[in-house]
Amino acid sequence: MLAPFGSVVGAVSLTIFVFDVWAWKWIIFRGWLIKRPNLHGTWKTELQSDWINPETNEGIPTIHCFMVIRQTASKLSIRLITEESRSQTVSAGVEACSDGTFEVSCTYRNKPRSAFRYRSEVHYGAMLLLAESANPLRIEGEYWTDRKTSGSVTLMDRKPKTPVTFEEAQALYKSVC
Repeated sequence: MLAPFGSVVGAVSLTIFVFDVWAWKWIIFRGWLIKRPNLHGTWKTELQSDWINPETNEGIPTIHCFMVIRQTASKLSIRLITEESRSQTVSAGVEACSDGTFEVSCTYRNKPRSAFRYRSEVHYGAMLLLAESANPLRIEGEYWTDRKTSGSVTLMDRKPKTPVTFEEAQALYKSVC
């Protein structure tokens, strides 16, 4: 009587895994079964910070960096990679809004490379992004940190690969040019 139990559990587990990792992105499931935007990939990112350099008493120029988003139907991981630091998601979530847009929120820990910690210590922050569709071409939002800084974030030009380092992300965009 229990002989088919193992096969059924195996088949159901495999189906759930395939759906969670890949099938949730298929257009057939979008909108009625899955109410999440597909954000997976590497995005060219521009950060505009309100940080004032105490040595010059001036702001800093726009920071060009990369946002790497790894996503399944059940998980979301957001990593910001700059030349000086890398952040890691502490928690993240997506909420579907009544107007068809999506709010992406996350808290993160940013860890600057040791060479830059004299002016930028390890810190925590939060980010709120707005994706205007289920398959956005551009995402905009804002961030704020426990260092009392804040700013705007713009994500654009998504690539499907998800590199780990700044150099790998740079190479990903240079290889396309």
